[in-house]
Amino acid sequence: MKFLQPALFTAMMLLAGTGTAMASSASLNEFTPKVLPVLVQVNAKGKVTDASPAMKLSPRLDRLLRQNLDELINQPATDHGRPVASQFVANLALTVTPRREGGYDARFAFVSGSPVPSGSWHWVHVDGHRLALARQDAFDRGVRLHHAHDMNRRGNHPAQRPEPSPSIRSTTTVARDLPMGTPGRGH
Repeated sequence: MKFLQPALFTAMMLLAGTGTAMASSASLNEFTPKVLPVLVQVNAKGKVTDASPAMKLSPRLDRLLRQNLDELINQPATDHGRPVASQFVANLALTVTPRREGGYDARFAFVSGSPVPSGSWHWVHVDGHRLALARQDAFDRGVRLHHAHDMNRRGNHPAQRPEPSPSIRSTTTVARDLPMGTPGRGH
């Protein structure tokens, strides 16, 4: 399992370095740091049909994520006692335990979850470093979602939307942009 060590270290650093992932309804709300939000879709038979992590994972970690979700989810959601397809955001933490013979065992552990209304949703980056779920079929691209209590709020109002971040300009100068010095000086 030594081949997993670099991938696990990279994943742990990415999860720790992402800071907070955020989403919004009327305002941006923080996800818990060191937690990976995953949009999970489950069919009426209780099988995970799609899992979309908020950040791109290596193929090994993606396989581990899907394997752990299959272990965690073994029955469908129910509505009035009948099985139904569902989707939700599962907040998962990567846990690593050392083995006696060396190396590590890793798995994604369930931290919390929140329902997502029906429809097609995807992760979007807001201001370059925050995350939000956005509805793919919405005409107003500002429609975003995070927690169940946000689902009952009306759409975003223009006055409540966050201001766009300012453009970033390079602070380095190129030699051709510097003024020419006078000849004979030591600088």
